[in-house]
Formats: sequence, structure tokens, C-alpha cells
Amino acid sequence: MMNTIVTIDAITCNHCKDFVLTNSLTVAGIFNIKIDVETKRLSFSYKSHNAIEGLRILLKEIGYPITEDSRLIIKQDTVDDDFKGELVY
Repeated sequence: MMNTIVTIDAITCNHCKDFVLTNSLTVAGIFNIKIDVETKRLSFSYKSHNAIEGLRILLKEIGYPITEDSRLIIKQDTVDDDFKGELVY
């Protein structure tokens, strides 16, 4: 099992927290969900890449898209200034 933390800027109150938590619990392979309203961070454990992608899709569908993902790390000195592609995570 792996752990990660994501930021969801749309989480602004305890109602948002409860709504996201209730919906997130329906995603197979997602466990140990914790949400901090103050930092807008959702931390959780997951069993597979498919589980985290399922959560990402669900959160977008319910209006709480992930705005920052701790699994995506880019070193500025390794990115070509002329890069025109799309970063996918």
C-alpha cells in the first residue's frame, strides 16, 4: 500500500470536508482518508494506480478536483524551456 497527499483548493469548510470524505470512501482501493480543511490537503493510502485515478476522476466529477499532487515532482533544471508538451500525472 502507498500513501500520498493531494491539495484540493475547493475544500473551504467542514461541509466540503464531509462531502469529499463521504464520496472518497466509495472508491475501491482508497483507505485511511484524512482531510485538513485549513491546508486543503487530503491524505490517503491506496493499493494501485487505478485506485488513485478512480479517486481523481470522482473528485473532478463532484466539483472538487485535485489541484496539486505530491507525487508529481519536476526539477526545473531538467525541463527544457522549449517544451510544449503536456505534463500528465
